[in-house]
Amino acid sequence: MRALFSALVAGLLLAGLNYYLYSKARRLVRRWRDGAQAERWVRRVRAGFVLINAPYGVLLLLWLAGGGLHQVPQPVLRVFFYPFFAWVATLVALMFLAFPAEIAAGIVHLLGRLFPPRRPATAAVLARRNFLAAAAWGVPAALFAIFTKGVYGSLDLEVSPTVRIPVRGLPAAFDGVTITQLSDLHAGAFMREADMARVVEVANGLRSELVVITGDIMDSSLDLLPEAQRALSRLRAPLGVFGILGNHDYYADRPDPGTGYAGCRWIMEGMEAVGVRMLRSRHASLRQGHDELLIVGLDWTGMVRGNPNTYSSAATRAALRRALDGYRGDAPRILLAHHPHAFIEAGEFQAALTLAGHTHGGGQVVVAEHNGRPLALGSAVFRYVKGLYREGNRYLYVSRGLGFVALPIRINCPPEISRFQLVKA
Repeated sequence: MRALFSALVAGLLLAGLNYYLYSKARRLVRRWRDGAQAERWVRRVRAGFVLINAPYGVLLLLWLAGGGLHQVPQPVLRVFFYPFFAWVATLVALMFLAFPAEIAAGIVHLLGRLFPPRRPATAAVLARRNFLAAAAWGVPAALFAIFTKGVYGSLDLEVSPTVRIPVRGLPAAFDGVTITQLSDLHAGAFMREADMARVVEVANGLRSELVVITGDIMDSSLDLLPEAQRALSRLRAPLGVFGILGNHDYYADRPDPGTGYAGCRWIMEGMEAVGVRMLRSRHASLRQGHDELLIVGLDWTGMVRGNPNTYSSAATRAALRRALDGYRGDAPRILLAHHPHAFIEAGEFQAALTLAGHTHGGGQVVVAEHNGRPLALGSAVFRYVKGLYREGNRYLYVSRGLGFVALPIRINCPPEISRFQLVKA
């Protein structure tokens, strides 16, 4: 029922935004053309709107049939659906730009009614208004071009420069050890086996001693779990490959028939079967002789049952206590936590380095940067958005991730594989 309601709301919003833009286009045509010629142009505009939105009808049919975009061949997806995704992104951007402009225009119109000009507008003024109305269409055209580039360039994988992390008390055996971080794969419609295999090939080429996956292995279903298994089974690291769960892993999992609770059993077992050691509020001790390094993995924010979107500080602290239960050593600790806000709680548990994801670099679309921090929608939600943060002798790195949420689009925010080297402080 919730999924049906969400689909209905999304469909109504899409229809409303399309109609808003279509009505503006129709009005502009009739301002510049008359009679039969105007009607011909209006029909062309209408046909263009129907054509660009046609993939939504296919999406709806797929959803009603119990299927999904992951069943669509990738070439068809890129040729037929990607322009539609760029169009949806354009409409959303226009919603944020146009509504304030409409409010301002309404105020100007109201003032004009209350205080009418003493003389009617001249022909030159009317011509200028027509020109500005036509020029305004450069905004949606430019946005569509930008988002089309963002859609088709979204898989330009970037390997971030290796970040050196000073760690107090780092044993000699682990001085210089390297870690490769993969995050937010979102195996699904936009991240297929071939895409994941490419990620694995690049990750293996870095030859790090340790590989970690910081959550959201799956996107919204288990349909591509076998593909994810085949790809990730090829990850290689002398000290092991470790993983944790993210919120989308909970969305993807099948609920337990008895409790209705998505326990991620299938994902856990699937990853363990191919050599990814899953840490669900647990720790793993890496030893070389007498030297030790501790890897601590959190479940999704301590996971509040029934609400996979809730971040809870108290639940995170409780999960950290469970993860370290029974450990009495003083080895340096590397924390894997899908949500970056776990860094706030990590200080209490002496984590030298926290590796997180979840933010997609601020929402996959970054408008600009200010003082090295992104200006993006995610900046209003997350205290830590992307890149390296330091508080005292503790470090956090927030990965931009590899996959996508909702739309396969990235602008100023390429998917990344990040790499770290631990050095003695």
